[in-house]
Amino acid sequence: MSSGDTDVTTVRLEQSRLDVSAPVTFCGTYRHHIDEKGRVAIPAQLRRFLPEGSVVAPGPESRLMIWPPDQWAVQKELFRRTAETPAQERRFMRWLTGNSSLLEIDTQGRLLLSAPQRAFAQIVDQVVFVGLDTGVEVVADSLWQSEQAELSPAEFTQVWDLVHQRGTSASPSPA
Repeated sequence: MSSGDTDVTTVRLEQSRLDVSAPVTFCGTYRHHIDEKGRVAIPAQLRRFLPEGSVVAPGPESRLMIWPPDQWAVQKELFRRTAETPAQERRFMRWLTGNSSLLEIDTQGRLLLSAPQRAFAQIVDQVVFVGLDTGVEVVADSLWQSEQAELSPAEFTQVWDLVHQRGTSASPSPA
């Protein structure tokens, strides 16, 4: 075997190791205080999976979302495809991207939320980071607590049953 063959084999092994990666699933709930300047520590359990190029964007129901770059691209495409006219697309994209910012984490693992972002999400002194599978939700603690108070074990069981009933009765999508 020549040295060229060995080099090719080594490269192929390294490439296959890089190509095999499990998709990241964000999960869990983490509470953190926000300081007077709007800085808040991102939980290490979530931060380690947020790559460079992640974005902090407005989300539904008075929340902020942190999207990794691949999911940010998905969100932008959804806004583009939903628009019915070019003018509406421009409006949608201005609203989404104009109110978003690149995720910048300081040396202490903190994220600076701007005053407009904090106002949008009604964040005052404490935030909750919620892992939502493909992204991270940032929600005011008061809003999170009120919503959690509404969730009873019986209600969750009803939702569970509904999801599993519909999930198992749904026809598989065509390949």
